[in-house]
Amino acid sequence: MESERANCIVEVSVDGAEGRRAVGIMNMRQALELPEMPRLFYTHPDPAKAAAGVVVSRQELAGYMARH
Repeated sequence: MESERANCIVEVSVDGAEGRRAVGIMNMRQALELPEMPRLFYTHPDPAKAAAGVVVSRQELAGYMARH
């Protein structure tokens, strides 16, 4: 089950002077292995919420992975 959660796909983006820019698309495990940066955001792992543009912080993403 843990590997199933880790394989959920998210898009990672960074907030900068010119607005939000995509960094890449990766699974949750890979996203959480990125260096901690306060301006990184992740699309919600739930596809419906991601399609609606909902983004989460690193802490929220880690919490989602731990709960599901």
